[in-house]
Amino acid sequence: MEIKELQLAKYITTAIPFVLIALGGSLWPFTWWDMYASGEYRPSSEVKRLELRVLDSAGQQHILHPMDLYTLDDDTSNQTPGHRLMQTAIMGTAEQQQIYRPYLIKQIEFVTDANVEQIEAWEYVWQVDFEQHPPINLEQPIQTVLIDRFKPSPQPLESSIR
Repeated sequence: MEIKELQLAKYITTAIPFVLIALGGSLWPFTWWDMYASGEYRPSSEVKRLELRVLDSAGQQHILHPMDLYTLDDDTSNQTPGHRLMQTAIMGTAEQQQIYRPYLIKQIEFVTDANVEQIEAWEYVWQVDFEQHPPINLEQPIQTVLIDRFKPSPQPLESSIR
């Protein structure tokens, strides 16, 4: 019985590549991934990241990255909430900025435990060279751009219930 099962597994394993080739790769799972779907994937030659330089009411400067805005249990996650909040509040439309900046400021004040006086948003760009290890030299960005500088707008006083 065991020999027949091994032979069957061998035939199935041998047949799978021929079936995939005959179907033109349409069942291959990587074709549904965005970066492989075109069939001509080339890794990006540069990487961009946002950084916030926050000045608090005590005069101290805090440097925050998107991953610093939220504490997630898994350090290997892509930190999507922080990236989305920062991206929308800084680089979104005027309407999005008006909506998301108060949330960004509130989250920064929570993380830094200080009142925010001014925020500067910087974009860093690095060249990716896959021939060296590591492929990105974090100490030497090829470009550093000040995207925006703003102060928190005064919050309207909340009405108290009497």
